[in-house]
Amino acid sequence: MKLALLQTFLWCSFSVVVHVSFVLYRRLTYRLVGKVHVLMELWKSKVVLVHFLLLMCLMRIFYQSGPLTQLEPQKTLLDMGVTPAADRLVVFLLEGLRADTLFSDNCSGTVYIRDIILRQGLVGISKTSIPTLTRSAEVALFAGFNPMPSILPNSNYDTIFNRTLASDKGVVLRFSHLSDLRRRLTKRACLEKLWYANRLVMLVNLAEVGGVSPLDIGFQVKLHNAQRNIRDAYELIEATFNDSKTAYLYTSAHGLTHFGSHGGGSDEEREAPFLLWGAGVKHMTENITSDFVLNNGVSMQLHKLDQIQLAPLMSALIGLPPPVNNLANLPQGYMKVSREYARKSVHLNALQLLNQAKAIIRLHERGVFHKWLPKGEDLDLQQIAYYQNQMDHLLHMGWRSKALETSTLAIKVAQKSLKFYDSYYHIPLVVTTVLALLGWQFYLLVKLSQNVMAPHYMRRGYLTWCTIFLASLGLLLGEMVFLQWAPFMTVICLVVPFGVWCMTCSALPQNGGWIFEPLKHLRWIVAPAALIIASIYCNCPLSLAYILCVGFYNRRGWVHPSPKFLAWLALVVLLGGFLWSQRGMQILMTTNYRVVLQAISMLVVIVRPCVLNENHKWKVWIINGGILIVAAIGIFLKEMGKPVPLYLFAANWAYLIYAFASVPCSSRTTPQSRLELIRFNLLTLHVLLSDSYVSLFAQGLIIEYQMGLEVHEESKEADENVKIRTSSKQLQMCYRFAVSILLYFYASLFGTGHWVGGFTYLANSARLFLPDSSSGLMPLLVLIHLLIPTIVIMTSVVALSSFGRQQIRTIFSSLMLICNAVVLFFVVFVPHNAYWPMAHPSVVHALLAQLTVILILACESIVTLFFRGLNIKKFSDWRQEADEFESSCPPMTSTTV
Repeated sequence: MKLALLQTFLWCSFSVVVHVSFVLYRRLTYRLVGKVHVLMELWKSKVVLVHFLLLMCLMRIFYQSGPLTQLEPQKTLLDMGVTPAADRLVVFLLEGLRADTLFSDNCSGTVYIRDIILRQGLVGISKTSIPTLTRSAEVALFAGFNPMPSILPNSNYDTIFNRTLASDKGVVLRFSHLSDLRRRLTKRACLEKLWYANRLVMLVNLAEVGGVSPLDIGFQVKLHNAQRNIRDAYELIEATFNDSKTAYLYTSAHGLTHFGSHGGGSDEEREAPFLLWGAGVKHMTENITSDFVLNNGVSMQLHKLDQIQLAPLMSALIGLPPPVNNLANLPQGYMKVSREYARKSVHLNALQLLNQAKAIIRLHERGVFHKWLPKGEDLDLQQIAYYQNQMDHLLHMGWRSKALETSTLAIKVAQKSLKFYDSYYHIPLVVTTVLALLGWQFYLLVKLSQNVMAPHYMRRGYLTWCTIFLASLGLLLGEMVFLQWAPFMTVICLVVPFGVWCMTCSALPQNGGWIFEPLKHLRWIVAPAALIIASIYCNCPLSLAYILCVGFYNRRGWVHPSPKFLAWLALVVLLGGFLWSQRGMQILMTTNYRVVLQAISMLVVIVRPCVLNENHKWKVWIINGGILIVAAIGIFLKEMGKPVPLYLFAANWAYLIYAFASVPCSSRTTPQSRLELIRFNLLTLHVLLSDSYVSLFAQGLIIEYQMGLEVHEESKEADENVKIRTSSKQLQMCYRFAVSILLYFYASLFGTGHWVGGFTYLANSARLFLPDSSSGLMPLLVLIHLLIPTIVIMTSVVALSSFGRQQIRTIFSSLMLICNAVVLFFVVFVPHNAYWPMAHPSVVHALLAQLTVILILACESIVTLFFRGLNIKKFSDWRQEADEFESSCPPMTSTTV
């Protein structure tokens, strides 16, 4: 009872602190920056907060709540009277080696390890979880579960390394390069320590293999050299210890797409090969999935496992229990050991999983309301004790086959129980997430309708019976779930819809006539959302939508086509065809085209301002031209396989800072001149972050957008008809701006290789900024790279369109409505737990749709910063411009002044 009162006090205190902090923040910012800026900043803060909470709800639906802590590890096999099969375990972990690359052409690329595969190797494919990242793969390989993606690294879980160090005379060594391994094994002082170690685990990360397309000759050369070094290290280890007591694992953290990117959920990214050989490893097993044939006609077995299953398998080879957070079952029949060894390994796996099930059931039964809540039918504390006693009894009596059957059954039952309790709040979470999305949608619809049609309406406010009831109900539900010892993240996600609906009810006008007005927006929301969903699974709809929409926008040009119109039309067809042909993108990422296209991109970025008669100071030309020369030198060194000097990295980082900082500090006084500087600087930076055709496509897309505006202006001059602007037409125009931004955003993502069946990132984005692609700054560079085209497009909207500048909040509301509809589809129609304990592949699509709003809002904030201090002309009669824009009925883009 005391514990329940303490939890209640903590929950109420948290609610009060959050409310007081928000009030203080609002008052402080009001005093500092004034009312107008406060309203805008509070609106952005509200958007970020709500979408952050919705993002947290999505993560909780698709991923596990997190590993349990304070679990007791099991005994080692040596403690159970069995000598480990291997004294040492060596893991060669590559980044970006996919299965079909290793097994293609009958394993023709495995010259240095072919005899290992033929004589003693056990080869197969491990299925990774999503997102396909190196950090997540390391947790899966050495801890046995798939973690929730996190920006900050988390080490609060058990691993094979921890079990090794906890054992008697256990040693763990981690190397970032094979040369470090060779250096350690050649030092006598270090070698003596390794000789006397009872258990040794060595991890060799080979991150330098990734970074380019698997079709590229450079990738093949890197892979060839890596496998040669692996063979040399294998022979060195065998010669050093010379006792045949070392087990080896050669695998990849994840695969790569044809573009050299990863992070998504395609088969190329998720299927990673593995080769297991050495002490305790069988060469031929009965648990085969398929066969493949080498060039000499020899048939080999191909096994398929989940990546997390390699954790208990590696643990068993060196006589350790599985990590305490492991969720995988030990694959049987893969070890060349005695029957007793195999039975006790399975026994430890069963005890470890039962221990997790016991902990999570005990945590559930500590809750105040557990007696009235559903329980797992397959397992309870009494049954867990029975399984544990029964397995020990059968082993003691010598009934080994029966003990193995009982252990295998216990593993299945424990995994089923863990899935039940891990998904215990899944249905309530899905329901509350849907309610939160619907509440946020209705709030945006109400605000959008009222801001356009009745800007000075009287809203109800928060002190109404409806909002008080919803707030009380939310606090009551949160307290009940909190008292049930649910994870804090789960409690927050279950309470979110009550806060959202309180905000929605407070925004309703005192006159209820506007309640059903938002339903008229559905025709502007459903079609774009359906187009985005279709484009996720097929690139054809996006290409067709792009061509048809921009063609319809400039439809007047078809009547009297000018040379500029024909040039613009040719560029549209070229870009649209490029979006259609994914195979063409793959070919352009090969060595024969990459360097040539990169050189053309550099040439275009420096020639484009001259052709368009842009006016830049000589300092700008010198800085941008100089950094392109520096980039060319860096790319040449990279292509030749030589290290890039640190001063070249420093020069590129200095230009990155200059490209953004020089714009608001510029002396240019007109929006057009500042827009020219933004385009020049950011497109130059985009070249530094790109490879092959990527920057060329982005420049073409931006040139097309600018030419489309000019063609539209020319064809509009002959039209003298001006329609009367109504609030409904103004609202429709906001949706057109929103769809235009989304269209170019997704077209830039797909065309630059960041969206191929799911969000991925190109490791080559960092080649001129970081020594390797595994640095912590890599996500920042990728983010800048993918946002530059959108920043330039939105800069054009702000600089050239008075309507777009004045109605930016309404446009963003329209954009959020479309994106939220896409997220709603993935929450409602996707079986989230179908791949447990792995995440459903559609999680990438849902997260991308949710993050789209945050990313575009970040672009808008950067654009605002770019124009800070500039006195942009305020048009008093923006309705006249809107009328002119409406007369052309452009469906997908903005207009110029």
